[in-house]
Amino acid sequence: MATIDQQFILSNLVLSNFTDIQTISSAFPSLQFEMIAPNTYVITVPAGEQAEREFNTLRNTVNFITSPIPYGLNAVPALSASNISQFHNYPYGELRGNGIIIGFVDTGIDYTNTLFKNADNTTRIVSIWDQTISGNPPSGYSYGSVYTQQDINEALQSPDPLAIVPSQDENGHGTFLAGIAAGNDQTGTLDYTGGAPDATIAMVKLRPASEYIRDIFLINTGEPAYQNNDIIAGISYLVRLSLQEQKPIVICIGLGSNYGAHNGTEIIEDYISSISIAANIIVVIAAGNEGSSGHHYKGTVSSGGSESLEINVGVRETGFPMFVWVDIPNKITVSIKSPLGQVIEKIPIIPRMPQSFKLNLEETTVTVTYFYPDPLTGGQKIDIRLEEPTPGLWTLTVYGDIVINGIFHVWLPRRGFIQSDTRFLRPDPETTIEIPGTEQFGITVGSYDYLDDSVYVSSGRGPTTDGIMKPDLIAPGVNVQGPMPGGGFTTYVGTSTAAAITSSAAALLMEWGVLKGNFPNMNTRIARSILIRGARRQPNVIYPNTIEGYGRLDLQSSISRA
Repeated sequence: MATIDQQFILSNLVLSNFTDIQTISSAFPSLQFEMIAPNTYVITVPAGEQAEREFNTLRNTVNFITSPIPYGLNAVPALSASNISQFHNYPYGELRGNGIIIGFVDTGIDYTNTLFKNADNTTRIVSIWDQTISGNPPSGYSYGSVYTQQDINEALQSPDPLAIVPSQDENGHGTFLAGIAAGNDQTGTLDYTGGAPDATIAMVKLRPASEYIRDIFLINTGEPAYQNNDIIAGISYLVRLSLQEQKPIVICIGLGSNYGAHNGTEIIEDYISSISIAANIIVVIAAGNEGSSGHHYKGTVSSGGSESLEINVGVRETGFPMFVWVDIPNKITVSIKSPLGQVIEKIPIIPRMPQSFKLNLEETTVTVTYFYPDPLTGGQKIDIRLEEPTPGLWTLTVYGDIVINGIFHVWLPRRGFIQSDTRFLRPDPETTIEIPGTEQFGITVGSYDYLDDSVYVSSGRGPTTDGIMKPDLIAPGVNVQGPMPGGGFTTYVGTSTAAAITSSAAALLMEWGVLKGNFPNMNTRIARSILIRGARRQPNVIYPNTIEGYGRLDLQSSISRA
């Protein structure tokens, strides 16, 4: 039963069952509905039996309501490697991101950092929506506080800025990405310039995933995690801000998740797809750092046959979920064997009904839930949850009940959400792009080391499960220097860094295309086409491929070939 503070997402895939959201609200008056993006709502279920009854009725009626899904962060002289910095003083018309907003949905920003201020100590940040501070939510939203450029300027003139704008970046990921993409030291003391040094910055600081969601997905204590509904709300807010400011925007997404079919059908991907055609918006997405994590398995099962795979569970592992997916019209079932030899025999399909098993000789509880058919994809998904798993080798056996091609995929949670030694014994490094990077039209960016031109070993690889080639390209993401909250610099490794560099290139491309009149209707799909056309390709390598996509980011080549 649902309890207070539990939230669920009702997406546009469901609204066709109703006239509008007012009809739903009238039919279920005890539930709270909040729109986070067009045709996508969060349902909050207050405490009380009436609200619980209404929620269960709604869930049985509409067929598709999902709990929020947790996402994690993807970053752990690069501008020259991508031919970005030469445009800053280009003799035939410089490009510095002037008139363009670069928006981030991330961990926040240290707005007091010199890199985000003008020479007169005013801010280059147009807006901060801090979802963690209550009191002044943006119009159309019910949580967080928004701080305008005027608010930030007032804070910067104060001896105690945080007393006026109390938003901070305790993690540093958001500050780092913003500095790489749009940092600009105008004091002359730091000698640091980001890719789009004259761009305006907007930041959505995400609120952490609720304890309820962390418990559902058994996320490691202390690991940063954020909910997809808050990410969608953040993207939607940045789109609105672009319209309000009447400026084009590049949106940088440096987060990802393994939970989903990896074919563009998740709610967040559906929303990104819907805005990818909108003029003056470019969405750039990190591919994720799952290429070498051992968290993906791909297998094939025959009709009436079976295939077994082994998962090594680390000694400190306290629990984790697995996600099994198979495309239509295949139908599979599973059995599970523990390291001590206890077997949960082939589990029958009871759609959407969790089936739990307590192993007598161990502390482990195994819960299996079949979704057949899955309302998002039409295929089949199986959620498998292991609580207090015994360390050692676990065996998952997949049985082919109805088989056409028999290809199935299994994903463990992304790195950080589980112990590093919990992994498949025979993993497949392909199809490791994290969601939402598997969305077809967003610009999905992998990572390479600009010093020796080698691909970052953990950079997520394609293709998607429906055969779409991803990533689109790769950009510098190893040992790139960027700012820390409170001052100073650090280096991160990962595809978030590559996404930030690509976002700066996209801002310059937007300035060239929209503000200088070369492509007035620039959008994500057009920008993606231009950037992959001009990507730098290695000799004797076949492109596109699952590691590099169409090659390495090269803005100069892209503009010259546009």
